[in-house]
Amino acid sequence: MQNLDNGSGLGKQSFHDLMAQAPVAISVLRGYDMVIESANSMMLDVWGKTPDIINRPLMEGLPELKGQPYINFLHDVYTTGKPHYGYEAKVLLVRNGVGERCYFNFVYQPITEPDDRVSGIMVVAMEVTQQVIARIKMEDAEERLRLATEATGLGTWDLDLQSGNIIHSPRLAEIFGRNNRTVLRQAELNNIVHPADLDMVNKAFDDALTSGVYFFEARVIWPDGTIHWVRTTGKVIYDDNRVPLRMLGTIKDITEQKHMLDELLKSEESLRLATEAAELGTFDMDVVNHSLVWDHRCREMFGITNNDPVSYENTFLLGLHPDDRERTDAAVCQALNKKISNGDFNVDYRTIGVEDKKLRWVRAKGKVLFNEQDMPLRLIGAVLDITESKQNELKKNDFIAMASHELKTPLTSLKAYIQLLLLNARRIGDSFLVNALEKSDSQISKMTKLIHGFLDMSKLESGKLTLNKEVFDLTKLIEEIIGDSRPISQGHDIVFENRSVIKVNADREKIGQVISNFISNAIKYSPKSTSVVVELTSTDNSVKIAVKDNGIGIKEIDQQNIFQRFYRVENESTKGFSGFGIGLYLSAEIINLHSGKIGVYSKEGKGSTFYFTLPIV
Repeated sequence: MQNLDNGSGLGKQSFHDLMAQAPVAISVLRGYDMVIESANSMMLDVWGKTPDIINRPLMEGLPELKGQPYINFLHDVYTTGKPHYGYEAKVLLVRNGVGERCYFNFVYQPITEPDDRVSGIMVVAMEVTQQVIARIKMEDAEERLRLATEATGLGTWDLDLQSGNIIHSPRLAEIFGRNNRTVLRQAELNNIVHPADLDMVNKAFDDALTSGVYFFEARVIWPDGTIHWVRTTGKVIYDDNRVPLRMLGTIKDITEQKHMLDELLKSEESLRLATEAAELGTFDMDVVNHSLVWDHRCREMFGITNNDPVSYENTFLLGLHPDDRERTDAAVCQALNKKISNGDFNVDYRTIGVEDKKLRWVRAKGKVLFNEQDMPLRLIGAVLDITESKQNELKKNDFIAMASHELKTPLTSLKAYIQLLLLNARRIGDSFLVNALEKSDSQISKMTKLIHGFLDMSKLESGKLTLNKEVFDLTKLIEEIIGDSRPISQGHDIVFENRSVIKVNADREKIGQVISNFISNAIKYSPKSTSVVVELTSTDNSVKIAVKDNGIGIKEIDQQNIFQRFYRVENESTKGFSGFGIGLYLSAEIINLHSGKIGVYSKEGKGSTFYFTLPIV
């Protein structure tokens, strides 16, 4: 560039006027020190400075340029006479007292004298900060979108509907079983589609040109012959005349989901066949809304033939036998409390058919689903009609009750005769006869106890076992039972140290029956001359009775079943011990009727501790 004041062409004033009106930022720097000779208003705005920096060296007017490469660029232009161009160059400026990161397109143009000597530099700049920031944000968004699509396993594509050219991501090639560097054409993609699905795919494409939405799920065949499933979603872009120009979309491999769905459908079908074969009904209760979903079989058990909506209060509870309503509702409430039941639901109840008024026995088992806060959400399960087996069981219980009742009278008479003979044998001093009669009397006592057990069991299972509650001193009851147990303790020392008065409101006879059962079992399964310890403790809300022994102990697997009806531990250490396995079953049911808890702590070979709790008065 010629010297700006060489006496020809534009005069200096005219140049400065032109520079002042230019739509870009312009300044003139003179000498090696880059003294600011002039700068138009746009340049001053760019620098964030006032006109008082004119005639000052650039580094003095813009000290923030120190350490940045631009002073060196200027010196190179001044020395070599060659212009320097910058594109979207980042510059740190202090504008109006605030440091800012800015971007510029600029040119450093040398100003030469007639002798070709460089005397200065013209700086022409255009700020592009907003454009660069917008582009960076767009690139950042595109990168995040790319990372997101890669994370989700999506392939992306962009189809030019006018030329048929397609641009796709590397992932798309992988989804079609190709190397990720493979570039596929639209015609090739159509050839990869399973022949049976090709018409459906073509129809989806044709429909998309009109609707603007492209979607299908289809099978594709990989080069190795394996079949995979893909899901394609796209959107059509039109011009102002609604001529389709491009179609953009994503594609995803859904082979695994399809296989899982197939397995789920097979499992559901297997479950359906199994429930039908077992004549099971299914239910699903929304705990929040108390709404129910019953299948056809479940409706049959409540005597319902229509498909009208059902609810917990108006259908389920009202469909129960009045005597079972409160108990069944309590079982549901207990299942909904995770701390108490862990969500397990298991109850037998009677229904009265809504339409046919038929009495049915039903067994329901289910599981409660909880949220992260252990709040119940749903109760799902199955029901089974057990009317026939329940009727047979009731008949059996009636028979046992009748037989046991009939046996009581002759046994009572036999025991009386044996005791008379025992008195006479002791009087005459016949030791052999005394020993034989004592053993006979002991066996009759065992038989009587067994008969009473069967009677209680039959009453319990027929719902006829009632509680005669009264307030009594539990300590005194334990002392009485220990006193009755000492003659048959076989050398065991029964220890009970608690002497405080603890009163409960319960059936005294039946609670005594449970304590007696615990003590007699401890004696039966413990070596002679060992101690049986009875403990009585209380809190503000409950009282706990525990009986400890040093006997054979119980395996963990047996502990889970020991309170079930007729369950007996069968192993080498229990051979020779008599019993039908109803004592602990009756004990558990008696404690449950008292709203208490029963359990056992034991380790094989280390003894056992049986306990139960009762609410305190």
